[in-house]
Amino acid sequence: MRGIRGGICVLALALAQACGGGGDGGGAGSGGNSGGAGTTGAAGTTGGAGTTGVAGTTGSAGTTGAAGATGVAGTTGVAGTTGTGGGSAGSGGSGGSVGANGGNGGLAGTGGGNAGRGGASGGGGRGGTTGGAGTGGGGSGGMAGRGGAGGSGAGNQDASVSDGARDATSDGGTTYMPCPTTAGTACAVLPLGDSITEGYLPSGANGGYRVELFRQAVRAGKNITFVGTQQNGPTTVENRTFPRRHEGRGGYTIAAGGQGALAGTVTDTAISMYHPNIVLLMIGTNDINGNINVSTAPTRLGQLIDEIIADAPSALVVVASIIPIANDGSNQRIPNYNAAIPGLVATRAAAGKHVVFLDNYAAFIKDTNFRTSLMVDNLHPNAAGYDLLGRTFYDAIAALLPAGP
Repeated sequence: MRGIRGGICVLALALAQACGGGGDGGGAGSGGNSGGAGTTGAAGTTGGAGTTGVAGTTGSAGTTGAAGATGVAGTTGVAGTTGTGGGSAGSGGSGGSVGANGGNGGLAGTGGGNAGRGGASGGGGRGGTTGGAGTGGGGSGGMAGRGGAGGSGAGNQDASVSDGARDATSDGGTTYMPCPTTAGTACAVLPLGDSITEGYLPSGANGGYRVELFRQAVRAGKNITFVGTQQNGPTTVENRTFPRRHEGRGGYTIAAGGQGALAGTVTDTAISMYHPNIVLLMIGTNDINGNINVSTAPTRLGQLIDEIIADAPSALVVVASIIPIANDGSNQRIPNYNAAIPGLVATRAAAGKHVVFLDNYAAFIKDTNFRTSLMVDNLHPNAAGYDLLGRTFYDAIAALLPAGP
């Protein structure tokens, strides 16, 4: 059998100064209410400073601090606490007023902008402008405004590509294009998986879904090539030389058991040698069919996805659900495994990784007679099944492929 892969208060304490006359007034806190007047200092030959006034309360965002009152003779009022920065997104705190006998209040920082929204190409919004600190005087400088929150999400990055081509994913506010933009340079695609990626048929591997994927690309005037350490398939398709390379390993599992593991050396070697722009990953059939730690198979798949991302951080990783097992019956082993994949993909996409989900299982079961019309045995597609997979994979990446020569 063969199978698939607030704010800190910047407290400017006005130091008590020993003098014979009246002491200076407390400086105005930036953006906050002024310090309370200090109590009268004890009379003395040196005019000793009185006790320090209690700090002013923190001003609400956006309000203007009242002028500080003049301290009673001999005492210095403590500066008011610094007002917080901009209020809710977009509203900046007003500058503090000039304190009596004190220095100028610091200017409040510019308020943060509204949280950015993902642009049409998926870019996260930029933070609001950071306000400059206010100038010192008697009062402390205003707190710098906080930048607006960055936009959430990954723009148009779609974690459930199942029908038709989707827009390119986003990368820092610019359109993310994993494929080369140099004229005449093909997009390097790494088909990664088990015997279905290899293209197994009882009569021998024949290129599998890669043949139809390539045919669709040629007909659409796209420039694509396949890479990997393995090769098979026809020599020409649509009167063009067919790129026969791939990384489909018959009988392989995700990470352990079966005839070998896709994770580790196989994946690392293929990526380091060929530097793919797009990776088409479909693996797990042999884990499920062979009953190899089925409950933890999604965890192993997630680890393999992370390995691919680490090896090729700029590449797009298309993670496909696996096709049905013809005699799975009511066991629901395949649907249960597939149900975990969108979540694995969505988590990584939300973290800014270039990864999308492709529902090949749904494409197969649309045909209620798939067991006979699309499959050659219990595990593998027939020629029509491979053609179907080729079209679904092509639809997932077509918008990213460069124009052909």
